[in-house]
Amino acid sequence: MLVFLSDVHMTDGSSGLTIKPTAFRIFAENVRKLADSLRPNPPEEIRLVLLGDIFDIIRSTQWLSVNARPWDNAGPGQEAMVQQILNGIIQKNKDSLAEFSGLRQWARQKDIPFGITYVMGNHDWLINRYAACRKSAAAALGIAGSEPFACQFFDPDYKIFARHGDIYDDFNYSGNRDASSLGDAIVIELLNKYPAQMTMRLKEFVEAGAVTADDAKWIGAQLRELDNIRPPYDAASWVLMVANKTQNEAARRLIEKVWESCVDAFFEVPFIKAKDRFMLPDMVDFLQIALKLSSHMSKWTLEKLAELKEKYFPDDPAGGYDKHAFAEPKVRSGEASFVLYGHTHDHLIIPMDQIPLPERKQQDKIYFNTGTWRMTWNKVKFDPANREFVGWHVLSYVTIFKASENGPYNFEVWNAALG
Repeated sequence: MLVFLSDVHMTDGSSGLTIKPTAFRIFAENVRKLADSLRPNPPEEIRLVLLGDIFDIIRSTQWLSVNARPWDNAGPGQEAMVQQILNGIIQKNKDSLAEFSGLRQWARQKDIPFGITYVMGNHDWLINRYAACRKSAAAALGIAGSEPFACQFFDPDYKIFARHGDIYDDFNYSGNRDASSLGDAIVIELLNKYPAQMTMRLKEFVEAGAVTADDAKWIGAQLRELDNIRPPYDAASWVLMVANKTQNEAARRLIEKVWESCVDAFFEVPFIKAKDRFMLPDMVDFLQIALKLSSHMSKWTLEKLAELKEKYFPDDPAGGYDKHAFAEPKVRSGEASFVLYGHTHDHLIIPMDQIPLPERKQQDKIYFNTGTWRMTWNKVKFDPANREFVGWHVLSYVTIFKASENGPYNFEVWNAALG
């Protein structure tokens, strides 16, 4: 059986909360119970397929302390930073990673072959650029060697094709998985930088007696959740929500002032400016409108925002990813019945097609999104003008079986939310 999970986003702890070992314990115990439940025979194998964004190299404030950035050319300075962040992630999450090791030992005792396959995503792609980093990541997962990790996965025995899915997101893919994207810059130069600057400024306000230590702590914790906002263009609404819930007038003004300063600085980053096409509406134009704090936008501005939102973030539960899944060559050829993506953080099961076969059988073609293992904050459906969000912790994964492993059932999905 193959077990797919993605978007765990383990971090070095510098940018906010990281996933707790409890989630890994629940996952490992569920896998053991599932394997024991298969009848009449145990699974032929247990293989974990980590479908991208597992070790989150991008979401670290350590980038702010050096001149190196992911969009720079490969070099010693960038490699040193990637290795330093990766080492911090592995150390911070050692108890969580130990659950993978425990699962491997359990499988060995049961005489079940066990393996882990790592597929790259848009928050861990830099690991692939350097052999030493690949070796460190592989060792942490119990994988031998330091060969580059794949960017897609196909297994004909399970009739399954999988990839992280970021290649269908213009914000997070620029045509080459060994190249940086606009999304990298948004995380580092805005979503990480703004909370870091606010923490520094709030400390000054506390020392001056303008803000209490408790208020500063609450504000800082709220702002560090910016990178958990979905969709990311709602970040300005989150900032306004925090400001509206802050009773101290000086702190409220500071929240808005520092955000506006960070947004202005973000659009002056050369990497961002190079992506802004003159006289043409593009993703940068969309961000310039969406990231503004004003709650009294002009009619033209709101119309332009709606137009660009529909282009880059269509109002579709699957975000159009099901259409990409159905167009995958392995699906069109009939080699794959199942397509799995991650990236969007939205767990989904979508029936794509059904092909009739002899003897009243059929080939079901299904698209799965593996969801995420992190906190998600979601804007309320009704009365959104108040800039309110509801959040919950999510843990989801997808298991695919061979025909010989689970009788008539060829997949099982586990999706949980804790709120």
